[in-house]
Amino acid sequence: MDKIDALMIKRLIRAEGIDLVGIADAHNLLLAYPPRPATALLPSAKSVIIMAVAHSLGAVYAPHIMLWTRNKMQTSRLLDQTAEKISRLLEREGFLSLPISSDKPVEIFKHNPTTGIKFRQTRTLGFLSLKHAAISCGLGELGRNNLLLTPEFGPHQRLCAIVTEALFETDIQKTLDLCMNCGQCVQACPTGALKGDRYDADPCFAYWSYGFKRLTPAKFREWPGYFKMIRQHLKHRDPLVESGQTYITDVDNCIECMRVCPVGVSWKKIRPELLPPQKSGGTEQ
Repeated sequence: MDKIDALMIKRLIRAEGIDLVGIADAHNLLLAYPPRPATALLPSAKSVIIMAVAHSLGAVYAPHIMLWTRNKMQTSRLLDQTAEKISRLLEREGFLSLPISSDKPVEIFKHNPTTGIKFRQTRTLGFLSLKHAAISCGLGELGRNNLLLTPEFGPHQRLCAIVTEALFETDIQKTLDLCMNCGQCVQACPTGALKGDRYDADPCFAYWSYGFKRLTPAKFREWPGYFKMIRQHLKHRDPLVESGQTYITDVDNCIECMRVCPVGVSWKKIRPELLPPQKSGGTEQ
């Protein structure tokens, strides 16, 4: 094989069906909190390859979120298979490489790692922030909905990465000004997680994971309302069946902030004008 450079590795990745590819400096990544640098995963890392696959817009706008879930799984599978394949190729060329999955597993936190104070809601964290890595190499920017926005697909893509010892020419971070601050994601959020100028992870996670619009009570007087909500859910939902389905297919309960975002030139001509809310465990009560 000819010497592997950035152009070749991008061409090989796109040939697998990947829509977007960028390369970032492993020592100069934007980091989420708590910080997880690429060099903590692979101390000898020099480059981070970021890959993105667009969702089916039809699945994003499907009437029930279960239909979206299947598409999410397939995009994740394509990304993970490509990352494995390219990582093995790089290692055959003598470069230690670590594929980072587009999905779980993730780190789980019950306490703030800095202060030690217990979070009200358990939080999760990827071993590498893929959206921050994507921003680092110019693929997109962070939108008001706390999602990665790309010029091509807006928030409608999934990501994975390869951390590698191979030294490639990197892509530069860009100022794209994609988010128009139109407020549609703020209005669409069923839990108010995007109120004001901040993103509140706790109500977002509770609704996205379980379809619950209330957090686990922090005070005794909040429990009656919480139990009332649970009773309402149990009239229409079966936790045992849902748990089994979630373990098998990784069901989400909300993508409304993604669905209403108007960014993405590739979808401009086929984006529906009318968008009724998507059904999920959170809406069926």
